Parts: sequence; C-alpha cells; structure tokens
Amino acid sequence: MTIGDGLKLAITQIKKSQITSATIDAEVILSFASGKSKEFLYAHPEYKLTKIQENKLKLAIKRRCHFEPVAYITNHKEFYGLDFYVNQNVLVPRPETELLIDKAIELAKNKKLIIADIGTGSGAIAITLAKYLPKAKIIATDKSLKALQVAKINAHEHKVKIKFAQGDLLCPLKPSGVSGLTPIKNKRIDLIVANLPYLLNSDKESKNLKHEPSLALYGGTEGFELYLKLFQQIIKYKIHFEYLICEIDPRYAVRLKSITKKYFPKSKLELKKDLGKLNRILIIKSPA
Repeated sequence: MTIGDGLKLAITQIKKSQITSATIDAEVILSFASGKSKEFLYAHPEYKLTKIQENKLKLAIKRRCHFEPVAYITNHKEFYGLDFYVNQNVLVPRPETELLIDKAIELAKNKKLIIADIGTGSGAIAITLAKYLPKAKIIATDKSLKALQVAKINAHEHKVKIKFAQGDLLCPLKPSGVSGLTPIKNKRIDLIVANLPYLLNSDKESKNLKHEPSLALYGGTEGFELYLKLFQQIIKYKIHFEYLICEIDPRYAVRLKSITKKYFPKSKLELKKDLGKLNRILIIKSPA
C-alpha cells in the first residue's frame, strides 16, 4: 500500500461513519502511522508503507470509525501552540478553552500571582499559563488520580513547575488539605481558572463523546452543578480571589450568570463570547 492509497482508504472509511472531519482526521492518522509529515504525504503519494505501518494505519482507521478521538489514537493534542500528551483518562483539550487562556494571560501578565487551575485534567490550562506567565505560582487540582498522572507527564515535558494536588475542586486548598500550599496559610488565590464538566447529563447519547471520561464531561441535569459546588466551597473555605474565570455551556450562560450573582453579590460579572458568538466564558471580578 502506498501513502496515496492509504490516504484514500482512510478518508473513504471515516466518511462512511458520517464523521465530517474525515479528510483532516485521515491526514493526522496517516502521518501518525507512517511517521511522516503532512507535507511528505502529499509530496510523495507513491511512497510505499511497510507492513507494520499499514497495519498501524488500518487499526487507527478502525478506532476512528468507532468515534474514538484522533487525539487518543495518536496520544497527542495541540493546544495554544503547545503539544500535550493525552489518553482516555483526560478530556481532549478544545479550541474554545483557548479563550479562557487569553483572558487569564490578559489579567495576569507581568504579575506575581497565585493561580489555581481547578479540575486540571491533562494540565493543558495550568501548563500553558505557566509557560506564558513565568512569574506566577500555579497550583492545579483534580479529583482523578489518573488525570493528574497525565498532567504531571505534560508538566515534565514542558519543563514547568506546578504544584499538583488530588481532591474535589478546592478541597486540597482548604486549611486541612495538602500541606505546603500558600493559599492554605493566607486563604488567597489571585486568579482561579476552571474548565469544569459542564455538559448536560442528557448529552450522554452523543457518539462523539462516548470515549471521553464522563467525570470530565457532565455537570449534572442542569450542567452547572459543579460550578455551584465550587462557589459554595469558595465561600465555605473563605477563599479570597481577585478573578475567577470559568468556561461554561452557552445554553445556560445567562441563567448561570444570574445565579452566580447570588453567591458573589458585590462582584462584577462578565460573559465573553467565543468565535462562534456564543457565551463561553464567565468572568467574576471580586471587589477590592
């Protein structure tokens, strides 16, 4: 089988599964299986794949046709210009989340801040912020130990220093939590970022989501239960923050903003739209 034959096979098979990104997926999968760049694929369609490469390609096509994310097949996903290792224990980083990064960098640039990434998953948010905000001290928590193992791999690969802690949302940062974390002593976190599970439980029927961990996807019947829990913990543990940036589902953005006002009545709230003109980011600015 040549590279040209492999590309045609991949596109044809993936299209049969009614996956709209068939051509892009085929290019990534073939590049992964052959070890060649995308440019090489089109420049040398006559290049003959080895039997090992051919079998690797066919297995990858089969996995994609069962709606497994390409990122899980290749174990890589680009996010904010950086490459991250991912597997089935973490959510695949989405382009929409880059908006959260943009806002966090805008607010924290050139400042010595304490930043907490709650529900870090692959560590993509925390690590990206560490790369772009070298003066910041960054803490990242997650309920899943397996997710934290992935995040630690990524932190090591990107050579950034992040304090990881296992626990439910802010629990590791409360007074009786993990020792040695600065927020435990002064109960202050300058910037809290959170991309918590925010899909509705009713979204579980989607074929495109069946391979990703439910723990990282679904936020209950209304979608925002975990955000309410986070707000409750902030109040309960008396955590002081300047900004809290949350990625949310546009379907309930306006409603969540209204509910948030009840938790932080003196705070300034703002909804920021994504490239699709949908309310995607909720920013909470605490009073001085």
